[in-house]
Amino acid sequence: MYPETMISGDPSGPLLFFLSAGVALAAAAPIGPISILTIQRAMTMGFWLAFWPTLGAAAGDAVFGVIAALSAGYITTAILGARFWLKLIGSALLIAMGVKLFTLRSLKQNGIKENFGPWQLGFLNFTLVLSNPFTLTFYLAAFAFLGLSSGHLFARQSFFIGGGIVFGAMTWFVLICTVAGKFHMKVGEVLLGRVRTGIGALFVILGILSAVSVALGK
Repeated sequence: MYPETMISGDPSGPLLFFLSAGVALAAAAPIGPISILTIQRAMTMGFWLAFWPTLGAAAGDAVFGVIAALSAGYITTAILGARFWLKLIGSALLIAMGVKLFTLRSLKQNGIKENFGPWQLGFLNFTLVLSNPFTLTFYLAAFAFLGLSSGHLFARQSFFIGGGIVFGAMTWFVLICTVAGKFHMKVGEVLLGRVRTGIGALFVILGILSAVSVALGK
């Protein structure tokens, strides 16, 4: 266990689960590109077409969380050492997604015709999570503070931690899909088109800023 942690002793399985869920919820809650895209899809296409791709983001969070719990130093070093390439990939994905959203003309161009079907977007979300090493840093710091750890990948603690992370992340995505989905088919196509165009422009700007930060070595 980590020294001077918030929790002393060996936490029980249910406690590990809910603490991990809380950490994942805190990691997912800030409105970033994945949440913004999910909200846009929920408004445009409804709950389910927005929800399924978020499983990819939850899986990415689970990977980072389990790595943090294992204190797998060589994996952590490899990921953080590859920050340049990961950020570059993330920047390219944001720009490509932003251009596609910005250039769509009609709501009839649904997720499949966008080439953004649930499976493709799920993989895209997974990649976006892994391309952000700050997420791993957040899990490492949070788990160190709480004293959460696991002996090895197939240990009982790893399953509770991984399950808790998926539960916490999915709680956030279910919430935003439900709220945004209330507007599905209740908001005019013109307004939704403007929202989609605005989000596309925002993604292009975020991608360019991220690419510039990579070029500057920040």
